[in-house]
Amino acid sequence: MKTLRRLLAGLVFFSLITSLGVAQVETVPAIHPVYVFLKRMEVRGLIERYHDAILPLSRKEVAHFLQEINKKSDDLTGAEQGWLREYLSEFQFDVTGTADEFNSLISTGDQKQTSGFDELFSSREKYLYAYHDSSLSFFVNGLLTFDARRITGDALGRDHAEFVQGGGRIRGTVYGRLGYYLQATNAQFWGSRDLLLRDRLISQTQAIRTGDAQNFDMSDGYVRYDGGIVSAQLGTERVLWGNGYDQQMFLSDNPRTFPFIRADAEYKSLKYSFLHGWLLGNRSYLLFSPLADSSVKFVEPVTDDKYVVAHRLEFSFPHLFDIGGQEMLIYSNRAPDLAYLNPLIVLESAQRARDERDNNSWAFDIQTHFIRGLELQATMLFDDLHFAEFFKSRWYNRYAYQAGLFLTDPWLWPDMSLMLEWTRGDPYVFAHYRSRDDNFTSAGAILGPRIGPNADSWFFRLDYLPERNLYLSLRVLFSRKGNNVVDDAGRLLKNVGGDVMIGHLPADTSISKNFLDGIRVNSRTIDLIGTYEIVNQLWLDCWYMFESVKNVNFGTSENNHTFGVRVRTEF
Repeated sequence: MKTLRRLLAGLVFFSLITSLGVAQVETVPAIHPVYVFLKRMEVRGLIERYHDAILPLSRKEVAHFLQEINKKSDDLTGAEQGWLREYLSEFQFDVTGTADEFNSLISTGDQKQTSGFDELFSSREKYLYAYHDSSLSFFVNGLLTFDARRITGDALGRDHAEFVQGGGRIRGTVYGRLGYYLQATNAQFWGSRDLLLRDRLISQTQAIRTGDAQNFDMSDGYVRYDGGIVSAQLGTERVLWGNGYDQQMFLSDNPRTFPFIRADAEYKSLKYSFLHGWLLGNRSYLLFSPLADSSVKFVEPVTDDKYVVAHRLEFSFPHLFDIGGQEMLIYSNRAPDLAYLNPLIVLESAQRARDERDNNSWAFDIQTHFIRGLELQATMLFDDLHFAEFFKSRWYNRYAYQAGLFLTDPWLWPDMSLMLEWTRGDPYVFAHYRSRDDNFTSAGAILGPRIGPNADSWFFRLDYLPERNLYLSLRVLFSRKGNNVVDDAGRLLKNVGGDVMIGHLPADTSISKNFLDGIRVNSRTIDLIGTYEIVNQLWLDCWYMFESVKNVNFGTSENNHTFGVRVRTEF
């Protein structure tokens, strides 16, 4: 009997391992276009329990949703069926566990795969090296981008910049449980550094700000364990946290990526997420002399330690709505606090027990699903809350709001999606008045909505996917902001709560807040974006951006036009 039990246990373990070998648990980057497709499918009612308030999702989760859509492919338009085939091909290994349609430039000896350069321009999924067995998978891609852009207008006059960016990506899963991912790129640029600094993502790199460097580099990497209901991740990658179609309320793409630990638990309609991240605080400079010679002076740059902690609990009711609640906390200038590394604790209570030194906020959101083709969403964030004066305009009642809708096939136009979003931040929201570093920023960039405090915006987006290999998008943003009043030397003359780095000061005697007070700046941004996949894994991107900024108080304005073209490939 003992031998039989051991044999049965071995068979169960072997079947578990081999079945798990299919599941890829590394994540799909938050900027991957598959999320555009999945969001449209959710709003159309073809998938349920699509928890996209926090991105990225794992490849296993994305593959699951693609399989669900495939079962209802008769409900798709011709273009949607083309996009589905495209993603089923890309995620073939995640869906089926086979790599028969892959091309590995470096031969792996797998007779079911092609190898070499003969299939370089075919529809097959291409890798530098692709290997898998029942224990692990190992995929390597080369990355190459050619980018050229021009600007005309008041900011830089006529200027241009070009860069060539190369790098690679390694990813895979061990025993269907442990995923790994590493991507690194480096770009050599020519032309205007200032033009590249106007790019929100490129400007986050440190090297682009170094005067004697003509390059900039980016790198993400992590390990992730998926235990089924519970998963855990350690590393660095882009995390988006919030339901916004343009600006996420908690974590957007404004700050540079940061290292974090993350844990998720999901069971049926319930999902819980925890994140603890290492941010960058204010930079200062330390002047010191060595003990051996006090006449010698050194200047050392010092960046304060800073951290973000977030919890989110979400309930999904199919065909009705998803509701979520979350809290986020910023603390700084000390080592990581064990109280906040606990994933099961109320942060508000924990920070009170830690002498109430930190900056905590709450938010609640809802997404509707009871009308096919229409999603309504709303978020309300409380940076500080005083129930006795909830409806009074006090500086310590600091709120942020967001509401929007997603409509598929507006005006009965198939393969089109319309998004509309309104965002508002009260004066002083996301700032902090007890610490110079406990504001909701990292390296000076706001974590959430880029409009910041004392501002509001309207966002309009129209996506059109007429063909499997063609994506078109129109995006329009109107915003109003009240900036603090400063003199020519940058000294603060009047604090209206318009700067996330400056909270309410002791010299600010008024307890009232006036929305859009200060130096009023109105902005318009229009983006036209097109992506065409020439052959599989070879893309041509073109874009045009118009920016208009008007200072209402002084009657001045600035207009700029930026054009760009990019060719990128994965091989």
